[in-house]
Amino acid sequence: MKTNENTVLSFSHDSDLLLQREVALRSGGFEVISVNTESQACFEIEMGRCGVLLICYTASVGTIQDLAKLFRRRCPTGSIVFVMNRTDESVPEGFDYTVPDSAGPEAIVQVLRSGLYPESQAS
Repeated sequence: MKTNENTVLSFSHDSDLLLQREVALRSGGFEVISVNTESQACFEIEMGRCGVLLICYTASVGTIQDLAKLFRRRCPTGSIVFVMNRTDESVPEGFDYTVPDSAGPEAIVQVLRSGLYPESQAS
C-alpha cells in the first residue's frame, strides 16, 4: 500500500486531545487515523498508509522513541510531528516539527501545511 502524505496517524493517550486534533486536521483537508494505544499505532505504521505521524506528549519517552523509530523504518519519507506540553520540555531527537500544545490543534494544521506544501506559502 502506498504512503499518503495527506494521511495523519495521530497518537495520544488523551481521547479529548485526539478528537480536537482530528477535527482540526480534517477541517484542514487531511485524512486522519486516531489511535490511543501503542499497539494500534504500531499496527497503523506497519500498514504504511500514513505519511505523517503525530505524537503527543501524553506518551512515555520510550513509547515516543519506539514509534518514531518504527515510523522512520516503515515510512522513510514521512514526517513526524511532536506536540509538546511545555516550551521548556526537551524534545526527543528525530522529529521534523514540534508544536506546543498551548498553540491549539490549528497550529498542527499550519505546520503541516507549511512543511508539506511549502509552495502554497508564497503569496
